[in-house]
Amino acid sequence: MMSENPWLPWIVFPLVGALIGYATNWLAVKMLFRPHRPKGFGPLRFQGVVPRRQEALADSIAETVQDELISAEDVAALVQTIATSDAVRHKLKGRIDALISEQLQSLGPMASFLPTDLVDKIKGRIEEEVFSFVDEMGHDLHGTLGEQLDLKQKVRERIMAFELDQMERLVLRVAKKELRHIEFLGGVLGLIVGLVEAGLLQLWN
Repeated sequence: MMSENPWLPWIVFPLVGALIGYATNWLAVKMLFRPHRPKGFGPLRFQGVVPRRQEALADSIAETVQDELISAEDVAALVQTIATSDAVRHKLKGRIDALISEQLQSLGPMASFLPTDLVDKIKGRIEEEVFSFVDEMGHDLHGTLGEQLDLKQKVRERIMAFELDQMERLVLRVAKKELRHIEFLGGVLGLIVGLVEAGLLQLWN
């Protein structure tokens, strides 16, 4: 039949190769996540790569986050920066002004006898004390967070708390396009192998 239709191998072999290559890679991608729980008989038990390696994956991601992305020291420094920022100082100053105004109003007519420069000095003194206290708190908080915040453990616990369905959706949301490319690459490689086989068959005959 092949000798009667020399073009047939050039259709059948690449088509079968592409189907096999695509199906193989499609199955490999599915087996990254499925089955979620071990299935099988006796020693022959199968489980998806990601579910089986969830703990190791959590350790690796947590270590990468802490070592390469953000450390406990970085978080502590950020907290201190925010606590001592101009925006925080501005809000505190507004709150101090409002509180002093309320207290002056509570004095009634007697408030008018207080010199303006005296009120301003009181405001300034209170602001200095509050800002100094906030700066000290920011510094102390920096040290406390840097010493006590175990960022790696927090990230690990969060990942380990993921349901397997949730983790699968997370990975697919990030890498769906790349995984589809892997599936199609299997089809392309299978097609090329089929063409090579058809060429070798023709040379053999």
